[in-house]
Amino acid sequence: MKVFTLKVAAAGVRFLAAIAKVFAGRRCDVVLISCQDDEPSQDILDLAAKLQDNFKIKVIAGKMRRSFGGALSFTGRLFTMLRYTAKAKVVVIDAYCVAVSIPKKRPGQTVVQLWHAPEAIKKFSLQITDTPAGYSKKTTEILCMHRNYDYILCPSDATRPFFEEAFGYPESAFVKLGLPSLDRIGQAVIARSDSDVIAINDSTVIARSDSAAIARSDSPVIARSDSDEAIQPLTVVYAPTFRDGKAVETEELVRAFTQLLPDAKLVLKLHPLDAAEYSGEGYAVVDKEKPLIEWYKSANVIITDYSGVAVEAAAAGVASYYYIYDIYEYMAKRGLNVDLRNEATGKYTYTDAAPLAGQIAQDFVSAHSYDYEALASFAAKYLEAPLSGNTEKLADYISGLIK
Repeated sequence: MKVFTLKVAAAGVRFLAAIAKVFAGRRCDVVLISCQDDEPSQDILDLAAKLQDNFKIKVIAGKMRRSFGGALSFTGRLFTMLRYTAKAKVVVIDAYCVAVSIPKKRPGQTVVQLWHAPEAIKKFSLQITDTPAGYSKKTTEILCMHRNYDYILCPSDATRPFFEEAFGYPESAFVKLGLPSLDRIGQAVIARSDSDVIAINDSTVIARSDSAAIARSDSPVIARSDSDEAIQPLTVVYAPTFRDGKAVETEELVRAFTQLLPDAKLVLKLHPLDAAEYSGEGYAVVDKEKPLIEWYKSANVIITDYSGVAVEAAAAGVASYYYIYDIYEYMAKRGLNVDLRNEATGKYTYTDAAPLAGQIAQDFVSAHSYDYEALASFAAKYLEAPLSGNTEKLADYISGLIK
């Protein structure tokens, strides 16, 4: 029954595409489609801003949700996508898009897949076909998953083999360019350097390293504070990956911090798709409002796991630890491209909360011994793009595709 329903849905998209050609929108040089939500992503908006002065562009957003009501409400947005892609010279998307992959591609049209997550710590998309975390092979075939692309952005040589498997394309399809989001991370690095110090206790602070120091893999300098400013607590942000509806473990982590780092500020920054309720146990702060990238400006420490946050935080120069309490279960259900235990920062991976909190206390309160050189090495391996100029370079690349 499910297979039949999917086939009918795919046929419906092709039928809408045929109608859309008759009622096609104005001819655009570039159509940018954001598929992550019903509002355009910041990457799409930043790229559009760079292109709009020289080209005719159209920005469309819409996410297809896995319900009858969600699919029905998406139909109007889908028709808009189909109308404008019918005449576009270049189509730019940031995720799988039914309006691009299911209909027959217009001759001479170029499709660029940005992909919203430049990191590939965990397996995704076609890599997880026929696993508990992914779609069946039959479903990916009916939905023409990731078909019709000409070019796909990839952040590093180390990541490309993972992307080849996830999208089903050869090496020649991948372009080593960074997303606009990397420019925003670069801005966070600058913001970190503009704020001179991070207070750790009543008398000792760690001076923030500037972006040049991070590029050289320099460690922050230990200094004494003569400032009259209020002492700020050690700020630790826990930003785990989404576990497909399963609640993330926080109780043991909060308990460990309560015992070993009672004066620290622990922030629980859960994935936006995580609908579970977290109390913070009266100690931790549950943040649902502040964008994670803002925490890169002010956090002393990021705790994450199989999330792309691992690479982003490293690139921003934020000391990172990895709470991988369910690694064996996660590997069995989804699988990993990168085993963090084997990376340059592998010594900061923990399956138990107490040793993790203890190591943070050692590195930031007692001995100030965090290995920033290892952090920089890890970031450079999986993110070869710089932290500035990516939006402009991407706009220039797309400009070159317009014929």
